[in-house]
Amino acid sequence: MITLEKFLFVLSRGLEDPTRATRAFQLAKVAKEKGHEVSIFLVDDAVAYAVLGLADNVMAPTGDAAKPYIDYLVENKVSFYICTPCARTRLYSEDEFIEGAKLSTAAHLIDLATEAKVFTF
Repeated sequence: MITLEKFLFVLSRGLEDPTRATRAFQLAKVAKEKGHEVSIFLVDDAVAYAVLGLADNVMAPTGDAAKPYIDYLVENKVSFYICTPCARTRLYSEDEFIEGAKLSTAAHLIDLATEAKVFTF
């Protein structure tokens, strides 16, 4: 019997590193498919993945595309938290974000991490 867990995926790499980003979203999808509670926190350059359209052409060398994974996560109500200062520094606003993505803080990231198994990319 599998015990359901909470998983937190923290991504700091942006569009310049499609392999890590795609893998983070893929593993989050697998965890969600298995019934686990999944949250994603985007910091630094990774906040770009919360902006509608920016991940549309991101593909890892393996051929995996980020967008289908992100779409699955959004459709399945996975929480996306976006580092507020990281987004503001890059001039992104909440009205540009994928459905359900919300600005958050470092304090919230630490709170999430205390309750979950954490994967960092």
